[in-house]
Amino acid sequence: MIQFDPNLIKLEYKIDLIIKKDLFNKKQIKCCPICGSTNYIKYGSYKEIQRFKCKSKSCGKTFSLTTNSIWSYSKKSSKKWIEFMELMMEKRSLRYCAEKLKISLGTAFYWRHKILNGFMKEVNPSELCDNVHIGKGAVKENFKGKRNITTSKREDIWIIAARGNKDSILVTPICKKVWNFRSFQEKIYSKIYKNSYITAYGDRYLQAIAKKHNNGMKKKKGKVDNCIKYFRSNLNIWMSCFHGIGTKYLKKYLSWFILFYLEKKIDYMDITYELLKENNFLTTKKIRDIKENM
Repeated sequence: MIQFDPNLIKLEYKIDLIIKKDLFNKKQIKCCPICGSTNYIKYGSYKEIQRFKCKSKSCGKTFSLTTNSIWSYSKKSSKKWIEFMELMMEKRSLRYCAEKLKISLGTAFYWRHKILNGFMKEVNPSELCDNVHIGKGAVKENFKGKRNITTSKREDIWIIAARGNKDSILVTPICKKVWNFRSFQEKIYSKIYKNSYITAYGDRYLQAIAKKHNNGMKKKKGKVDNCIKYFRSNLNIWMSCFHGIGTKYLKKYLSWFILFYLEKKIDYMDITYELLKENNFLTTKKIRDIKENM
């Protein structure tokens, strides 16, 4: 007798399995995600996803290709996560995402921050070389999401954007209120190669640093980097749809901002694959601790 499935529940289940298998089977396991040991063996499979067992005597835990992924311990389908990723790339509000995907507003908040945590590890370059373009912007300090606000004064948060010859941009908050060269040196200048030529835009501090660094170097001709040159206005336009970003989350959101100004074309599926390559999982408990303590 033919069994009917008018709500296509079995089809949805199969689609979810196919998506997970396709996504996770491209992930490479380098070590045990729990203890870091490279001594592990294959240990069967679950829902067609390969499992492993750590052979370290101090560990002995089992894990799989899905362990420490952005949706570890999530009871929602992978299809729903990918739909959320697409809506996020469209800069949809958390409330809109929650209503569209039929999830709670709190779940949408935690999902966004799990993904943002992955962006921080993926998009920020560890070095800047060749002709390095540097610009500066500023946003007002924002207490959004903070419960115990002790002051009404909002200081300027200074943000530096820098791009070398690779298609990646380093964007990070540097200091608050006044310029701090030590912080700039630690977070930006330490990543610039000594033989790189620095092109600074519209800021006397950056231009002074560039002049000192370039001393004795032959000026390199290159195109003006409009993304860095107009960084301040680009950032303000991009941030306007959020109606304020809490300063404690600013660094995460800047990693999201970078994706919109890369030269290569990427879509939400490309980003999903990239985030699943490494262990980019941040537990809800850690996000909650950050939310409450900062």
